[in-house]
Amino acid sequence: MTRPKESISDIENERSDARSIATRQRLVDAAIDLFGKFGYDATSTRALTEAAGANLSAIPYHFNTKGALHLAAAQHIADMIARTVGPVMETFESEIYDDGLTRTRAIALLQEVFTPFITMLSSEQSSKWAQFVLREQATPSEAFDILYEHGGGRFVRAVTHLTAIATGDEPGSKRARLRALTLVGQALVFRSARALTLRTLETDQLEQADIALATTLIRENIRLLSNL
Repeated sequence: MTRPKESISDIENERSDARSIATRQRLVDAAIDLFGKFGYDATSTRALTEAAGANLSAIPYHFNTKGALHLAAAQHIADMIARTVGPVMETFESEIYDDGLTRTRAIALLQEVFTPFITMLSSEQSSKWAQFVLREQATPSEAFDILYEHGGGRFVRAVTHLTAIATGDEPGSKRARLRALTLVGQALVFRSARALTLRTLETDQLEQADIALATTLIRENIRLLSNL
């Protein structure tokens, strides 16, 4: 059976849909950039639409309000984080929370889940959204809830549980949570203190060899938990 020919109106509708999707994504990209650099209040809808190459009606058409665009930007970042750390979580999550998990295996799993997290934070990929996330760290809004619940929260909860098992801390205790945060901070420094990192390493960018070495060193630090 031959495929029915598309009508001119069908083709025009597809092109219109494609343009609409592209415009929406440009607005999200502009929002991540401008909200990250200047903050929500200091970023006007005109600045957002100009950066996206769209007209002023594009924001109300696609998002209704500037606030909704801000949340859409946070969701986009959360989705990118989830795509990076999600596969390793899917692979090991049932084992992470297994009642029979041993200290030795918990340490091995910590090394596994940290590897993509370190790579993500130390890569140039995250530079596009780092300022947005750091601003939400300083002044949390509803966008932070999205970043946590749909992006990094799953990873942090797993690290906290694994750290508790690896060290003998009570799972869910403040001690376990603080200890987990010290591990997370070792990776976060490559993004939250990037200027300091580059200055200390006397370079203008992290090479793949630098990222690989940093990953190895953090994995070594995780192995030291067996001494506690």
